[in-house]
Amino acid sequence: MGMYDEIQCDAPLPDGHDGTEAGFQTKSFPDPGLQRYKFTGTGKLIDSLGNDLEPDGYISFYAHDADSTWREYRARFLSGQLSEIVRVSKDTEDQVRYGVASYRWFNSPSFLFGDDPEDPGVAGLAHEDRGNDAGGD
Repeated sequence: MGMYDEIQCDAPLPDGHDGTEAGFQTKSFPDPGLQRYKFTGTGKLIDSLGNDLEPDGYISFYAHDADSTWREYRARFLSGQLSEIVRVSKDTEDQVRYGVASYRWFNSPSFLFGDDPEDPGVAGLAHEDRGNDAGGD
């Protein structure tokens, strides 16, 4: 199963589903570590401290509804702005690998480990840009 990150989606979903209440999971970021992210209603990706991550590329996210309906989506970001979200059918074989090309990285607290956002080591003071090429490392 492995580690994952969580996404809250305040942007409209293509099937009309309300993503603001759903706790979507994603493994689109390198080294998932139980971080929390949000797609804002204005089309930005922010971390738990409100930092704009300015991503380029695709972020897949998914959840099961209370009635066990599988919901999977793929968000496309161009120059830090949400371009589109599409619903992904798990019955369709896709011959393309989607992923995040680049994003800004901040040292944000994990929701699992109870990191204290007031701790200077967690407060998002380090501003590094991280990239993830198609080959990975």
